[in-house]
Amino acid sequence: MESPITLGNNNNQRNIAVLNFGTNDRSNCVTVLETALYLTEKYIGKIINSSYIYETVPEYVVLDETIRFEKVREKEIVYDINWVNDLVTTLERSRHEEGDDLIYECKELEKFLKNEKLNESTIQEVSVEKYEYETKNIIRANDEIMKKNLEQFKNKYYTSYFFNLTVIVRSFVEDPLSMLIILKYIEQIMKRKDAKKDLGEIFENRIIDIDILFFNNYTIFEKCINLKKEDVYKIITKYIHIDNNTNKKRLEIIQNLNDKIKFLCIPHVYTKRRYSILLCLNDIIPDYIHSTLNESINSAYNNYINKFEKIHCVNIRKNNKRLYVLKDKVSHLKEKTHIVGILNVNYDSFSDGGLFVNPTKAVERMFEMINDGASVIDIGGESSAPYVVPNPNITERDLVIPVLKLFKKEWNKLVYDMTNNVMDSQGEENMALQNMMNTKPIISIDTVNYDIFKECVDLDVVDILNDISSCTHNPDIIKLLKKKNKFYTVVLMHKRGNPHTMDKLTNYNDLIYDIKNYLKDRLNFLVLNGIPRYRILFDVGLGFAKKHDQSIKLLQHIHVYDEYPLFLGYSRKRFIAHCMEKNGTTNGHIKLSNGNKNEDKKDTSQIWRFKMNYMRQDKDQLLYQKNICGGLAIASYSFYKKVDLIRVHDVLETKAVLDVLTKIHQS
Repeated sequence: MESPITLGNNNNQRNIAVLNFGTNDRSNCVTVLETALYLTEKYIGKIINSSYIYETVPEYVVLDETIRFEKVREKEIVYDINWVNDLVTTLERSRHEEGDDLIYECKELEKFLKNEKLNESTIQEVSVEKYEYETKNIIRANDEIMKKNLEQFKNKYYTSYFFNLTVIVRSFVEDPLSMLIILKYIEQIMKRKDAKKDLGEIFENRIIDIDILFFNNYTIFEKCINLKKEDVYKIITKYIHIDNNTNKKRLEIIQNLNDKIKFLCIPHVYTKRRYSILLCLNDIIPDYIHSTLNESINSAYNNYINKFEKIHCVNIRKNNKRLYVLKDKVSHLKEKTHIVGILNVNYDSFSDGGLFVNPTKAVERMFEMINDGASVIDIGGESSAPYVVPNPNITERDLVIPVLKLFKKEWNKLVYDMTNNVMDSQGEENMALQNMMNTKPIISIDTVNYDIFKECVDLDVVDILNDISSCTHNPDIIKLLKKKNKFYTVVLMHKRGNPHTMDKLTNYNDLIYDIKNYLKDRLNFLVLNGIPRYRILFDVGLGFAKKHDQSIKLLQHIHVYDEYPLFLGYSRKRFIAHCMEKNGTTNGHIKLSNGNKNEDKKDTSQIWRFKMNYMRQDKDQLLYQKNICGGLAIASYSFYKKVDLIRVHDVLETKAVLDVLTKIHQS
């Protein structure tokens, strides 16, 4: 049939679309997916919600041979994605790209979730019965093709897991067919190759898949769409500035897009029949009910799991992993406890203030923490300790920026020198260079200051924003968390008041869930403004507007964050020593003589005798000895509770604890 679309002219109307993104490039999945997100916001509309990224195993792999999962994970497809920067810098302008103003609600999404009408469909809708009939026929035909391919090209299908992500878009695109055409254009300019079905390579060429799962609350099925080249060109140029100066390859892509669009199905054919889709949808619209589903997304998700296990005796959940991102690589949720090394470059921090204000000493400490085993280094230029008054004669910026710039310079020099050594030598040096690149730490900046974080972003010297105000001090800082196709991870912490008032703000209706609900609310605000869910970490704020016993209670209930990436900061804090019995700090009040006859019997600072690294000498040494030892107990507890990141001063000691525990638990 001819194209079923009629072009409208209402540029003010907004529609709600739910899109699914997938790639099978493990090494570059973050770059691939986030480039696709950037192009989507540019050419489709504002992303207002997103799921976690999931590493998923296709159902046909699960059912075929579960013992082959390890082989699936070992073999990877690795694409050359050096083209990404060129693509981003040479993109055609969007005719309707939205600004970056923060939004606090989305009326269109509220209507969508209630199944209310948004806008008239320019494409004729079909009945639920018609939709079911047509989609079952498609699935039946696809199953036959899949069966033949699995039999003939079995090993081709065991190449890698898929990485999936679902988002909600408030779109300026007026209809689903126009959106499908633009999404196909995005896929093609992102180097997606045509599938060679006859060679069994259909899944080896999918650097990016983008599917429309829902569009408003429409039910549409159009088969045998016959788009002409001029139809496609007209639609593309309505939303994207295309002219004679456009890249020739992209003009060729537009010319050939009509061959790639044969039918349109809303909701997507496999929306309720694919676990990977339901898994992502359950993150963002669990209570949504489309007329073709007859149940909520959450109900469909749970029913799928139960039915799959009942029929096949396989728990499909265990083969699908929730992921979060710190820089440009994925991490599996609750599979490893990463160490975040603390670097305070101010004068006021409670245990190490003043020790690293000199940039050279600070950078030396950074390299030391790298060698000691820190995955992340968190740099702070302003103390948040109780009752601290910042020095008015020196700014946070003057303390932080020189350190970050010097570290970048020293690291680049190290890489340059080692690269030259590699060119003059054999394989061992090359391996050393690769190992060094793998140990480069992720850099976090502990600040609530918009201008400081902006300068860090402009200088490209940080990867994470650790904002103890959960981006409430200056909400505009959220806008800095995405820069074209580069996104920054953010730590959202719970606190009340300021260093002078927080100790008086410790009354809660329900300590555990008041804090959790606050963090969830902040997460919801950030994802509403386009920050991917998988880049948001929670920090319960131990010691911030919490009494000692309240901090302990939060640790006791840390399992309530099992579904979220968790960042825990406990190092050297007062509540740790509070846990210790007094008679346990003096060896039963029996003090061993060290032969010093002039020993001050009233001096209790020497009762515990071990060296503390990087500790201010004007502080109670015994108190901090207790805090450090107790902190190692929390490190052990964090390992067992699968806390994702722990923020510590004492990196070497903490790494020793985690390494021993890891060795003990190795099978």
